[in-house]
Amino acid sequence: MMRDTPTRQLSPNAVSRDEFVGAVTRMANEVWDFHNRWGFGSGMFVASDPSEVISERTAILEEETDELAEAVTASFQQGVADEAADVLFVAMGHVEALGLTGIESVDRVTAKNSAKTESTHAIRSDTGKLLPKEGKPHKWQ
Repeated sequence: MMRDTPTRQLSPNAVSRDEFVGAVTRMANEVWDFHNRWGFGSGMFVASDPSEVISERTAILEEETDELAEAVTASFQQGVADEAADVLFVAMGHVEALGLTGIESVDRVTAKNSAKTESTHAIRSDTGKLLPKEGKPHKWQ
């Protein structure tokens, strides 16, 4: 099946699919090892309520997103990239710490986003978020 994909000019900073997937895979492996090294996560100590796990980790993610915002404000290109990667590392840690619940959510969100096409969704001009062209409003509306 052919996907609807926007036509865009490649940047000189573009990477291949293999480079991107490889980097994210290396990070996922390290998130797993990091959690085991420090004794938290890896699905071993998952609370029965996912919100409990996330509430314990919220301050970590907030600190990283604040650092990302600071780097953006300072227009520090390498800092923006590093801080975005820090946010990803911590967000992956959130998912990993949720154990099976986190993995099931990754699969669900991946499938949901894989189903989005130019014929079903449009880019919201003010935020860049993809929203359905017709039908139900966004879950937070």
